Amino acid sequence: MKETNKWLALIIVLVAPLLSVIDVYIVNMALPEIKQQYLTSDSNTELVISSYLLGYCVFLVTGGRAGDFFGRKKIFIIGMLSFTITSALCGYADTIFQLILFRFFQGVAAAFMIPQTLTIIQVTFREAKERNLAFGYFGITLGIASILGQFLGGYFVAHHYIEESWRLIFLINVPFGLVTVVLSFFFLQETSLHRGGKFDLLGVLLLTIALGSLIYGLTLIPEQGFSILVLLLLFLSGILLYVFWKNQKRKTQQQSSPLMNTNLFKIKSFNLVLLVALFFFGAHNSYLLICAVQFQKTLYLDPYVASQYFTFNGIGFLMSSFIALKLLHKYGIKLLIIGCFLMIISLILQVFTLGDPANVKYIPWFLLLYGLGQGTLLPSILNYALKKIPTDYAALAGGVYSTVQQFSSAFGISIIGSVFFYSLKQGLDGYSIAISMAIVYLVFVTLFLYRLSKLNTANPS
Repeated sequence: MKETNKWLALIIVLVAPLLSVIDVYIVNMALPEIKQQYLTSDSNTELVISSYLLGYCVFLVTGGRAGDFFGRKKIFIIGMLSFTITSALCGYADTIFQLILFRFFQGVAAAFMIPQTLTIIQVTFREAKERNLAFGYFGITLGIASILGQFLGGYFVAHHYIEESWRLIFLINVPFGLVTVVLSFFFLQETSLHRGGKFDLLGVLLLTIALGSLIYGLTLIPEQGFSILVLLLLFLSGILLYVFWKNQKRKTQQQSSPLMNTNLFKIKSFNLVLLVALFFFGAHNSYLLICAVQFQKTLYLDPYVASQYFTFNGIGFLMSSFIALKLLHKYGIKLLIIGCFLMIISLILQVFTLGDPANVKYIPWFLLLYGLGQGTLLPSILNYALKKIPTDYAALAGGVYSTVQQFSSAFGISIIGSVFFYSLKQGLDGYSIAISMAIVYLVFVTLFLYRLSKLNTANPS
C-alpha cells in the first residue's frame, strides 16, 4: 500500500473506535433527560448504558473471527453501516424499551467494527516503529473519545437545536458513519481471508450465551443486588465459559478452526496486559460515570458546565499522550507506571476535597492531573497487548483485548457504581468510597505493569 493511502486508511478506520467509544460515555450526561422524556425508572435508564456494553462485549470475538473468514474490509463496512442505522433508530426511539433494544444492536455493530480496525492496522503497518505509532494513535483516539463523549452529552442536552435535544447524542453519528462507509469502500484494501475450515458456530453460540449471561447479570446488580436471577445468570455463565474453554482447547489441538485459538494465552505478556486492561478500564470508566453524577447532584453543577470541566481532562490527556509516544521507546513501561501514579494522586486529592461544593474551583486542576496520567498510560496499553502477537492471531487478540476492555467497563460500573449509589442512599459519602475503590484498582494496574516490565527485561524479544 502506498504511504499516503496507508495513513489515509488509518484515519478512516479510527472513526470506528472514535464513534463507538463516544457512545459509551455520551449517554452519561443525558440520563436525567432520557429518564424525564420516557417517565421511566432509574434501572431502565441505566440499561441504556449497559445494553450497549452488553452487545459490544459479547460479540467482539465473533466480530474478529468474522473478519478473518469473510474479509476485514467487508465486515468493517457492514459494521459501520449497521452502527449508523442503529444510531438513527436510537435517535428516533418512541419508548424506553425501543431505545434499550436499539442500543443493544448498536453495541453489536460496534463489536464487528473494532476488531477489523485493529487487524487492518496490524496488517497495514508492517514496520515496528510505524505500527507502534499507529497503535498509539488508536489509544489516543480512545482517550479523546471518552472525554469528547462526556462533553458532547452535556452540550447537546443544554443546547436545544431540536425539541428533544438529547436525541442528537445518537443522530450525530449518522453523517460521520455514512461518510466513513463511502471512504472505506474506495480507499480501504481487503486483507487476505482465512482459507480452510469452517466458521465455529458452536463456539459463537457458547461464548455469546456465556458472556451475555455474565454481563446482563452484572448490569442487574445495582438494581436487584445478588438476587436469585443474578446468581443463576452468573452460575450459568461460569458453566458455559468452562465448556467453551474446553471446547476451544480441543479444537485448537485438533487444528479445526476454533473461534478462539487458545495458544494465544501461552503468551505471558498478553495475559498480563489483559489484567492491566481489566483493572484500568474498570477504574477509569466507573470514575467518569461517578464524576458525571457527583458534579451534578452533589456539587450542583449544570450538565453543560459539568461537561466543560472534562475538557481539562482532555487537555491533560492530549499533552501527555503525544509526549509519551515520543518517550515510550526510551523509558518503556516505567513511563506507564508514572502515569498510573499521577492518576492515583489526582484521585486521592479528589477524595479529600470534592465532597464540598465550595471546592469546585479545584476540579480543573484535578482533571488536568488525571488526564496527564491517563494520556501517558492509555495509548500504550494496546501496543503492549499486541507487541508479541503473530499477524495470524491479530484479529483474535484484538477481539479478546477489546472484550476485556468492555467487560471491565460493565464490571467496574456494576461493582464500583453499585457501591457508589448504595452509599448515597444510605446517606454516606459515596463519592469518596467509590473513588477509593478506583484507587485500589489503579494500584493493581501499577503492580501488573511492574511485573510486565520484569517479564520484558527477561524476554526482550
